[in-house]
Amino acid sequence: MHVHDLLQLASPELTLLWGEGPALTREISGVTAAGHQDPARSPRPGELVLSGLEWWTPDDGRATADRFVGALHSAGATALLAGAEPSGQVPDALVDSCRAHGIALIAAPAHTTVHALTELVHQHRRVDPGERPTGHDRLPEHDGPPEHDQLPEHVDGIRRTAGSQAANELVALLAMPGPAEGAALEDALRACGLPASGPYRVVAATTVGEESGGAGDGALCAALAEALPHSPGEPRATGRLPGGEAVALVPAEPDDEQRLSLAERWPTLYARQQQTPLHAGVSGAVRTPEGLNSALRQARYALAVARAKAPDTAGVTAVEDLSTLGALLAGVPEEVRTAFRLRVLGPLAGGGSHRMLLETLEVFLAHDASWARTAAALQLHVNSVHYRIQRIESLTGRDLSRLEHKLDLQAALLCR
Repeated sequence: MHVHDLLQLASPELTLLWGEGPALTREISGVTAAGHQDPARSPRPGELVLSGLEWWTPDDGRATADRFVGALHSAGATALLAGAEPSGQVPDALVDSCRAHGIALIAAPAHTTVHALTELVHQHRRVDPGERPTGHDRLPEHDGPPEHDQLPEHVDGIRRTAGSQAANELVALLAMPGPAEGAALEDALRACGLPASGPYRVVAATTVGEESGGAGDGALCAALAEALPHSPGEPRATGRLPGGEAVALVPAEPDDEQRLSLAERWPTLYARQQQTPLHAGVSGAVRTPEGLNSALRQARYALAVARAKAPDTAGVTAVEDLSTLGALLAGVPEEVRTAFRLRVLGPLAGGGSHRMLLETLEVFLAHDASWARTAAALQLHVNSVHYRIQRIESLTGRDLSRLEHKLDLQAALLCR
């Protein structure tokens, strides 16, 4: 396994802070932890080094970082996975030092462990199927307390591609009824390795199977993460809402083609499991974290439209696609659509004896309220059209000479 393979397999859990060219093509032979400032005795050539940066303090500078990274370089370490130091960020001095020494630097979430990384590396090496991590690939026993040997918390497994605690917490903040508190939102973005400023897009996804319990926990998140355009250094967070939807937050430019790229990948995922239709909705780009709550609402509404348009097949809808009244109304809950239709159409809603009037209304609106063209389309005399329109106005209480009443009736027809 090479470094770039690890980034692809563990995305979006891992974030590349620096790495290019040869630094990303180095072979990973094993995994070890470095809990002390002098890691020279720990790494072996080709090993991936995991450090919680317990040795770093806010007062440290480039010299401290160079001493640590220089030791890794001398030992032949392949790359450095760094957890956040107390301020919640990997220090810039460490990034600069890794760049200077040519060692890839990757940010890892708090629950990352040597064991989980070792499992991932061994599963993707060409080894005997019965081989298990042994020897130096296991968690080393340093002189310090256990918390220095690995990043804390439980072994969630770095091989899971989404659904991490940090991402779920971020998604929960975005799902709040009101705007999330600024500091809390910035902390949540930082915990997911995302920049504290936009622009961003939000993607929401679901399946029919999710609501009926058909899909396993996290499977949809993994599918969404796989569908998103991928580059090793591109940060993203994919979490899960309590209602079952997977939600991804990705940096994006306002004029990017995120929705088009996702639409291209989505059918491929659907083809693997055609019994479980996959649907996704993509928000517009928002420039600041304060707009993320509304972006999630946009994405969920676009998701509802995607499901309404093609409930039995895969589909992706972006808010940019909601360019017609029909497309906009497709995302309105069915119960609301029905109530609106019954209220506006009145007796016409039931069809039956009024079916002829309903057809006349459809043709009249489709021909821009032209009496002559409506009469021609229905093969009627113009006077007959006038009579029917008068009956429609009487039954619905609407005046078809007024634009707003025409729009009301057109919307009611689209809600069928």
